[in-house]
Amino acid sequence: MIKSSMVSAFNYDQSSGQWQSTERPLVAEVPLQIWINGEHLVTLHRTPGNEFFLATGFLYYQGLINQHADISAQRLVTASADSKSPLTTDSVRLTINKPISAVSPMTAAAIWTVIAPQIEKSPPRPFFLAAHLIPPLPEAMRQHQQLYTTTAGAHAVALINKDGKILHCEEDVGRTNALDKIVGYCVCNKIEMGSLAALFSGRINLEMAVKIARAGFPLVLSISAPTAGAVQILKQVGVTYAGSLQNPSFTLFCGSL
Repeated sequence: MIKSSMVSAFNYDQSSGQWQSTERPLVAEVPLQIWINGEHLVTLHRTPGNEFFLATGFLYYQGLINQHADISAQRLVTASADSKSPLTTDSVRLTINKPISAVSPMTAAAIWTVIAPQIEKSPPRPFFLAAHLIPPLPEAMRQHQQLYTTTAGAHAVALINKDGKILHCEEDVGRTNALDKIVGYCVCNKIEMGSLAALFSGRINLEMAVKIARAGFPLVLSISAPTAGAVQILKQVGVTYAGSLQNPSFTLFCGSL
């Protein structure tokens, strides 16, 4: 599916005081409905691509599935290609094995009340990544950010192993969507998230911290600085978090390396 669209624009050059007509790509943003067992769960505004990873990651975050085998059927329904409206809606329709009496997404606060006691009983396993391997990671991730390279408007989340190597990267117009896609990728491929680190191109806020806690990443990194609430959540569940990655430095907000 199309992930970007060309638009007409004007560039202004301050040194010459000139305007110049240009064509440039902008990242696509298309609504995606997620249906489970015939009922509408949520509508996400996402960049087309890897919809099943996105839906799987969202269901995992909501606690509706614990593994990919919990999904017995999945189908993507796309809108007519003739439609030009950015509000044209696609849908992912999933059948899950878990019985549900009512379909409505839980808030981050509600999910936190469920998972916090479980995590405190079984905190993340230690993950060791040498400090000198961290500052170069944002540049290494950019090599995997094709959508950002062409549009400068997409967020990314990458999986990092203990050698500081990027194993996989997902992009989306939304930070939370990119995280759901990487979690869905792990769930679909039976990858243990507790044995990997995650690198974020943007800010980690409270909702994303709850998603991280649910996923079980023991170490998270971000190019931007986090919110105070995010640090509080990650510290409470024993996640090591380093942010403000600006080569050659970074800030350790909680945990240890």
